[in-house]
This record gives sequence, structure tokens and C-alpha cells, in this order.
Amino acid sequence: MQKPSQIPKQLKKLQGELVYLDRQCTRMKIQERKEDTRRKIQLGGLVKKAGLENESTAILYGMLLEAAENLSSNDAEKIRTRWKIKGDLAFTREQK
Repeated sequence: MQKPSQIPKQLKKLQGELVYLDRQCTRMKIQERKEDTRRKIQLGGLVKKAGLENESTAILYGMLLEAAENLSSNDAEKIRTRWKIKGDLAFTREQK
């Protein structure tokens, strides 16, 4: 059994641990937001690389919805493979 005189020490220790965990949680949220922002910037860069930056958002969204439909079809693996090859070739040409 705990002595009553130890309770304030234990409470202080637990409060310190809580502050530490709260800071860790804040750091993780910041890191997640940074990663999300980076990913969005990359996706925007891909739209620009593909020469689609002047298209309306409705057209871009429609294209993506159609692509998503294609990827849920029976030929999804063939489509993925074809798109990946095309993308890899384009990236390789850009690097040269």
C-alpha cells in the first residue's frame, strides 16, 4: 500500500509523463500534416508535368474518377501495368 506522502510525488511524475506524451502527440500531428502537404504538392506537380495545369478542376476530377473506375474493373492489373510503364518511361526521359 502507498504511503500518503508518496502520492504527491507519484502525481507529479504522472503529470510529467502526460506532458511528455502530449508533446509527442503534437510532434506526430505536425509530422503527419507535413507529409500530407508534401504529398499534395507532389500530386499537383504531376498534374503540371502531364501538361494538365490549365484544365478545369471539374475536368481533372472527372479524369480521376474515370481512372478510378478503370482500376476497379477486371482489367485493373493490365491498366496499372500499362500506366506504370508509361510513367516510368516519362520519368526516365525527363532525367536525361
